[in-house]
Amino acid sequence: MINTAAIANLLRPGLRTVFGEGPTYPPQWKEIFTTYESTMAYEQDQEMKFLGLAQIRAEGAPVAFDTMGQRYEFKYWHKDIGLGYQITQNTIDDNQYESQFPRQARALKSSLEQTKEVIGADVLNNAWDPEFLQGDNVTLFSTQHPIDGGVVANTAAIPADLNEASLEQAIITIQQFRDQSGLIRMTKPRKMIVPPQLQFVAEKLLKSAYSPDTGNNAVNPIFTMGVLPDGYRVNQFLTNPDAWFVLTDCQDGLKHFQRKAYESDMYNDFATGNLMVKAIERYSFGCTDFRAIYGSGNLPV
Repeated sequence: MINTAAIANLLRPGLRTVFGEGPTYPPQWKEIFTTYESTMAYEQDQEMKFLGLAQIRAEGAPVAFDTMGQRYEFKYWHKDIGLGYQITQNTIDDNQYESQFPRQARALKSSLEQTKEVIGADVLNNAWDPEFLQGDNVTLFSTQHPIDGGVVANTAAIPADLNEASLEQAIITIQQFRDQSGLIRMTKPRKMIVPPQLQFVAEKLLKSAYSPDTGNNAVNPIFTMGVLPDGYRVNQFLTNPDAWFVLTDCQDGLKHFQRKAYESDMYNDFATGNLMVKAIERYSFGCTDFRAIYGSGNLPV
């Protein structure tokens, strides 16, 4: 509760300024996730297995038959997000700087916006954590995503720092993703997501015409081939300074479902006269198809 003791200096005139508020980053989760509207308690995506490779047959022999059917399901459970505050009537009456307090409403909105950034980034921050398994019962980044008759990797078997060789290998891996039937998908890298600590490495890798950090007169194929057409983005809410990510053009991948948009309300409590203010929102973040992203980097112990 905000009472007169909490804002004692605001109860008298003479302050030059009231500060503490500052600019925030534009929404960074939008660089990673595609937004969809939801009208249900949760959303569910279903992976299907279609036909595999055709088989060579002997003359006069019957053709081989294959099956199709559902495999793994991916659910998005919407989270209820909320925050509020209350101000005593005396605090409102005695505040000498009340005209400056649209800031209260902005602060509440900023809190929910930054919470959304944290929850969205946690899809990547927790992507190696065995406590956060996907619909196929492995972590988002794994070398063991199950398909019929094998596995697919969307991370390096040995975690690698971001450099020319590791990024080239990531691009090759992405181009060789297989579907549930074992067929190679035409998957292309699109954009890199990095924490602040790797932004300078990403700039060199994506914008140097020659191999960065070497004296060799060799072209930088990552630049000359334009393999990452959307460049890179820095996400301030990634918690591992060594982890880096490549988004692909895979369709049903990283998703944000908006169940209830940001909404605020206020009222005066009859018994106390206190002003009660709250804001709520409801949404979910997740990833349906692991082929939408590749991740690597040295992980914390």
